[in-house]
Amino acid sequence: VGISDFTLLNDIIISIRGEVFNHRPYHYRLVYSGWRFVKVIHGGESFAALSAGLQDAFWRCGGVPKQHRTDSLSAAYKNHSEETLFTDQYESLSRHYGFKPTRNNPGVSHENGAIESAHGHLKQRMRQGLLLRGNHDFESLDAYQSFIEQIVDRLNRQHKTRIDEERKLLQSLPKYRTHDYSELSVVVTSSSTISVKRVLYTVPSRLIGSHLRIHLYDDK
Repeated sequence: VGISDFTLLNDIIISIRGEVFNHRPYHYRLVYSGWRFVKVIHGGESFAALSAGLQDAFWRCGGVPKQHRTDSLSAAYKNHSEETLFTDQYESLSRHYGFKPTRNNPGVSHENGAIESAHGHLKQRMRQGLLLRGNHDFESLDAYQSFIEQIVDRLNRQHKTRIDEERKLLQSLPKYRTHDYSELSVVVTSSSTISVKRVLYTVPSRLIGSHLRIHLYDDK
C-alpha cells in the first residue's frame, strides 16, 4: 500500500534568492517499509501536481503498489457525489499504473495516519537541517529540492531492510509515464492575449480568435 498527501510547512519559511517561496510538499510513502518521496509543489493540490508527484515517486522507487490511498482530494475524487467517484484523469492514471485507488473516509483523518504522522517527522528533520545549514534561503528551486532529497534519503536509509523486502512485492512499472498535466481550452482575444488561471499571457497576433489547448503543469 502506498499513501500520499500534500502538506503545508506553516512555521517553516523558505526563500529563493531572497524572495519568499510559497509552496507545499507532496509527500508519498510506502506504508509497510516507510520508504518516502517528497516533491516541491508550486501551486495548489491540482491533478497536475498529484500526477507529477505520484509518478515521480513510482519511478524513483522502481515499482507500483497494489493500492494507493489519499484523503478526499478534489484532484482525484468527485466529492460532490454521494458515491465514491474518481475524476476521469485520476481513473486513467490508476489504470495506466495498475493500482487500486482508495481514500480515507471524510472527517476521519486518523485513517491517513501513516502519512499524517510522517509529515511531522519530515518537518522536524527539515527544521534541524535548516538550523545546521544556517539559513532558509536557496540559490534555486533545484537547490531546495536537493536539500529535501538529502533529508529523505537519510530517512529512507534507516528502513533499508524493510524497503528491500517490500520492493520485491511491488508491481512493475509501465513502459512510459502518462499525463502529468491538466488540459484547458482558451480563446485568444483581439489583443493577442489568453488568460490561464487568472494570469495573462501574450501570444502571436496570427492566433487572434483561435481556440488553444493549454497543457497546464504544476510549474509551467
